[in-house]
Amino acid sequence: MKNLLTLLFCFFCVDACLAQQVQEKKNVIIDDIIEQYQATVDSNGIETKVGKYTALRSKKTIASGQYKNGKRIGTWYYYDHDGKMQQQYDHDNNKLLFEAPEPNPSNFHYFMDVDVRNQDKPQQPIKIGGRYFGYLPYLKLIRRIHALRGMDETGCNAVLTILVSPLGRMADCSVQLFCNSADPIYYTVDAADLPEIDKTFIPGTFNGQKIATRITILCKADKNSEVNIY
Repeated sequence: MKNLLTLLFCFFCVDACLAQQVQEKKNVIIDDIIEQYQATVDSNGIETKVGKYTALRSKKTIASGQYKNGKRIGTWYYYDHDGKMQQQYDHDNNKLLFEAPEPNPSNFHYFMDVDVRNQDKPQQPIKIGGRYFGYLPYLKLIRRIHALRGMDETGCNAVLTILVSPLGRMADCSVQLFCNSADPIYYTVDAADLPEIDKTFIPGTFNGQKIATRITILCKADKNSEVNIY
C-alpha cells in the first residue's frame, strides 16, 4: 500500500511538472504583427508568460523584453512600425528611460480641462509601450465594432478617444467612425478585459500636478477590418 501511494505521488508530481514546462509560443496580435514568447501552461490551459518576449511586424522588432510570472520585468524596448526606437521603460522600477520626441504634426492630440498661459508647463500622458505597440490593444478593440464589416472600398476614418485619470489609469474609451460620407457614429468601447498593463499610463501633469487628460488618436479602418494609426 505504501509503495502504491508513493507511485501515485510520483505520477502526480511528474504530471504537474510536465504541465508547467516552458513552451515556445507564437501568436498573431493584429494583422501582420506576431508575438513570439515563452510560457508555462497549466492543466486548465491557462498560459503564464515567462522568459524572452519579442513582437515583430514584417520581421522588424517592435517590442522586446522579459517576462516573469506573467509580468514584464527589467528594461523593455519599444519601437515604431518601422522598427525605430520609440521608448525604453524599466518595469522593475516603473521608470521611463527614454521617449522619442513626437513628430509634428502628430496623429495624437491631448486635451486638459485648464486654461494654459505662456508660463504654464503641461505634460501629456505617456503610454507604457510607446505610441505604437502600446496602443495595439486599443486598435483590436476598434475591430470589434460591427459597423466595420459593412464599410465600402474607401474604408472608414476613426477617432479613438481615451480618458486618462490623474492616477494614470484608462478611465474611459470611445470611438467615432466616419464612414461613407455619412454622419459620424459614436461607440463606447468596453475595455474591461484589457490586461492591467494596457490600461496603465504615466499620467499627464500641469505645472507639476497630475491631471486628467483626454487623448485623441486618428486611425484608419479598411474594408478588411484592419485598423491602423495613420
